[in-house]
Parts: sequence; C-alpha cells; structure tokens
Amino acid sequence: MQAIDVTRSKEFRTCIECFLCQDVCHVIREHESNYFGPKHMVKVAALDMHPLDSIDRTGLLHTDGGIGFCNITKCCQNVCPEGIHITDNAIIPEKERVVNEFYDPIGILVHRMRRRKR
Repeated sequence: MQAIDVTRSKEFRTCIECFLCQDVCHVIREHESNYFGPKHMVKVAALDMHPLDSIDRTGLLHTDGGIGFCNITKCCQNVCPEGIHITDNAIIPEKERVVNEFYDPIGILVHRMRRRKR
C-alpha cells in the first residue's frame, strides 16, 4: 500500500459526524427519499478510495444513492467545521465514476467486458 493512497481518504476520516452538511443540503429537502446526502457520500468515497477496498458501489450510488440529484452548489462543503472538501474530493469523483460506468460508451463497454470475465 502506498502512502499517497492512504492520505487520499484521510481527509474523510476527520468527519465528526455533526450532520451540518445534511442539514444545509437543499437536495435532501427536495428529494429526501432519493438521495443519500453529503455525509453518506463522504463515507462511500472514503471506502472507494481505500486501496484495499474492491467493492464496486457505482451501481448503488446511481440507483439508491441518487448521486445524480446533487447539483454541486457546495453548500455542504462551506459549512463543514472540519474543512472537508465534500463536493470537490468526494461527490465529484463519485459522480465521475457513475458517469463513466453508466453514460460513457467506452465505460459501458469496459464494464460489460469485466462482467463477462467473472
């Protein structure tokens, strides 16, 4: 395991679970049952960025997580008392993974090829 891999997710482990990010998120108010919220996106991003984690969570984020509802206003990031860059370092990379797998033609092809190998 490389040190750079560990430091990538270290920022997310500083979360004190105050849920201020969940409180200010207007997407949760509008789509309460369809969006996990920024706090849970941080947790998923921390797991996804860990070098030893091999679980693919993009399908979960795409369907149940409702990551597409986030319109990246950075409200959650601005109120975080620990200074976690929730939008920049957690939500946007997760959104990119979902887009690559479900909307990018080449990503779809690669995903199908991986499934066939299993």
